Amino acid sequence: MSRNKIFIVISSYNEGKYINSVLESVKFVKLPVVLVDDGSKDDTSKIAGNISGVTVIQHKVNLGKGAAMKTGCDYAFSRGAEAVIFMDADGQHSPEDISKFVGALDKGYDVVFGSRDYGYATPFVRYMGNKVASVLVSLLYGIYVNDLLCGFRGLTKNAYKKIMWESRGYGVETEMVIKTAVAKLKHCQVSVAAIYLDEVKGVTILDAFGVLVDVFRWKMQK
Repeated sequence: MSRNKIFIVISSYNEGKYINSVLESVKFVKLPVVLVDDGSKDDTSKIAGNISGVTVIQHKVNLGKGAAMKTGCDYAFSRGAEAVIFMDADGQHSPEDISKFVGALDKGYDVVFGSRDYGYATPFVRYMGNKVASVLVSLLYGIYVNDLLCGFRGLTKNAYKKIMWESRGYGVETEMVIKTAVAKLKHCQVSVAAIYLDEVKGVTILDAFGVLVDVFRWKMQK
């Protein structure tokens, strides 16, 4: 797969604190970069717009992470991309790991899931919640992804057509895993660094509860 056919898609909401360093570091990977600013109230778009080689798309209002990821995909695939790699805008994902996703996509995998190397810095509640959700999805859908909620992942254009998600918020990661299983897509996992720069950010308890409700709802609709 040609490298200019793989786009980096970054969804962002009020990440002015980190967005400059994230985009500047990603640029060195030399892949097309698309930033979707999901209705930020800070200067995220202004900062990103001053960085060469980055395409900035703005939502007028906050629609949710899932919606922002879909906007990025639609843009990339309409402009010749054959695959996309998703990254978060808060600095939790290391650009050095992008090559692992590129390598897996080159080997013919439809979907590539990032799996964080958990260490002592990982919040215990976040770790346990992730593991419980992974086991639950495995029991219900027959697919085990070690790090169900990691937003660092990649997929091909063909996979996107088959697993196009409905979730607008944080449930998107779980829905992608479930639909990958339902569509019987070829998938794998790659190890990525776990970086926590801001303890209060990320999936809240309420978000996690909503995801669990969706897991059962999707099963009933299957």
